[in-house]
Amino acid sequence: MEEPRAVDSVVVVLSAWFLLGAYIVAYAYVHDPTEVLQATARTGSTIVTAAWSALTLYLFAGFAVGLRAGRAWNRALPDGQTGTFAAALIFGSAWIVDDAFWSPAFGTGGVGLETLFTPPHLIEMTAAAVIVSGPLRAAARRGEIAASPVALTSAALLLSVFTFATQFAHPLIDPWPAADYPFLHSAPVWLGENMGMAALLAQTAILAGTGLLLNSGFKLRPGSLTFVFALNGILVTITKGNFYLLPVPIATGIAADAWVAWTARRPGRPSASLCAVIGAAYAIAYMADIAVRPAGSAWKPSLWAGAIIASTLISWLMGRVLRVGLPAAVIAPYPMFMGEPEPERWTLDPDSTAREQLVRAALDDLGTPEALGRSPLAQMPLIAKGQSAAVELRALLIDVIGELASSTSPRDAEAGHLLLDYYVKRAGSHEVIMERLHMSRPTYYRRLHHGFELVAGRLDQLSVVNRAL
Repeated sequence: MEEPRAVDSVVVVLSAWFLLGAYIVAYAYVHDPTEVLQATARTGSTIVTAAWSALTLYLFAGFAVGLRAGRAWNRALPDGQTGTFAAALIFGSAWIVDDAFWSPAFGTGGVGLETLFTPPHLIEMTAAAVIVSGPLRAAARRGEIAASPVALTSAALLLSVFTFATQFAHPLIDPWPAADYPFLHSAPVWLGENMGMAALLAQTAILAGTGLLLNSGFKLRPGSLTFVFALNGILVTITKGNFYLLPVPIATGIAADAWVAWTARRPGRPSASLCAVIGAAYAIAYMADIAVRPAGSAWKPSLWAGAIIASTLISWLMGRVLRVGLPAAVIAPYPMFMGEPEPERWTLDPDSTAREQLVRAALDDLGTPEALGRSPLAQMPLIAKGQSAAVELRALLIDVIGELASSTSPRDAEAGHLLLDYYVKRAGSHEVIMERLHMSRPTYYRRLHHGFELVAGRLDQLSVVNRAL
C-alpha cells in the first residue's frame, strides 16, 4: 500500500457497493409500507456484507504490512485510512451486537423509524459515514488542490449516508407536494404540508452543506457538484423508485457548478451565495418536476413560493454562519483594533494572545474578502476604509509574510515560509507543510505560533510609522 491514491480508489469502489447494498435494503423496507420484501432485503444485505468484508480484509492486510514494515500503528495505513479501518471494525461489532442481542431482544423485521433508529443501526450509520469519507479525508490531508473523481465520489457517498439516515424526511422519497402521492389523502392536509416542507428544508440544507464543504476545501472542476448530487440522487431514488425526480439533483448540480464558474472571476470562493443557489435551484427544480407531471401539484403557488424562499434563505444562512459568521464570532470579543487606536494598544504584549488570535483569524479568511473586510485588522489606521479594505489588508498580510520568508534569521524565515505555504499558496494541510519543510510536529507548531507573533509585531511597527506620518 505504498500508493495512497490507489488505496483510495479501492476503498471508494468498495464503499460504493457497500452503500448501494444499504439502499437496496432500504428499498425492501419502504417500497411497500405493509411488508418487507424479504428477497430484496437479503440481496441488499449480501451486497453490504460482501463489500464490508472485502474492505475490512483489504485494510487489515495493509495494516499488517505497515506494522511489519516498522511503521507506528497510526501510520501503518495511508492518511485517512486508519480511521476507515477502525470504523469498519466498529461497524462489524455493531452489526454483531444487533444480530446477536438487540434484534432478538427487542424484535426485528418491522418497518419505519423503530427499525432505522435502533442504537446499533445508529452506530452502523455513523461508522459508515467515516468509512465512505476515507478517500475524501485522505485527499484533504494530502493537501490536494483540485477535487479528484475519487474524492468527489467519496463526498457523494458521504452525502448519501446523511440522506440514508434522513430518508424519512426526503422529498425525493416521499413527494408530499405531488397530487398523485399515494399517502397524500390519508393524512390531514396540514400534516402533508408540514412533512413536505420539513423534508425540503432539511435536504436543501444538507446539499448546501456538502457544496460548501467541497468548495471550501478544494478547487472544483466543471461538473463536480453535478456529479456529486447526481450520484446521491440515483441512490436516493432507488429507495422508492421515484426516478422521475432524478432531474432535480442534476439541475441543482448544474446550477451550482455554473455559479462556481461564474464567481471564479473574483478573488475568494463563494460560500453563502453558493449555498443560496443550491437551495433555490433544488426547490425550483423540485417544484417544476412535480408541476409538469400529469397529476400536477397539490400545493398552491403561494406555498411553493414560500418553499423556494425558505429553502434559499436557510441555505444562505448556513453558508453565512459556517463560512463567515463563526470566525467573526470568535474574534468579536477582541475589539482592540476597532476605532481609533491609542498608542499603548499597538504595543505587543507577550502575555496576551489577542493579537495572535486576530492575525490567525485574518489569515484564515485570506481567500474570503467578505470575511476579511470585517476583520478588526481592517480597522487599523494604515488600512483604507470602505470596500477596498479587504484588498489592502490581504496585500499587507502577504507582504509581511513575504518579508518574514526572506529574513536573515533562519527561525524567522522558517516561520515565514510556513505561513506563506499554508495561508497564501495553500499548498496543503499542516501535515503536508510539515513534510515539505522537514519539521517535526512540535517544531512546526512552535514556528506557526512564532509566525503569528512576528506578523503582529510587524503590524505594530507599520501602525506606529503610519501614525507618525
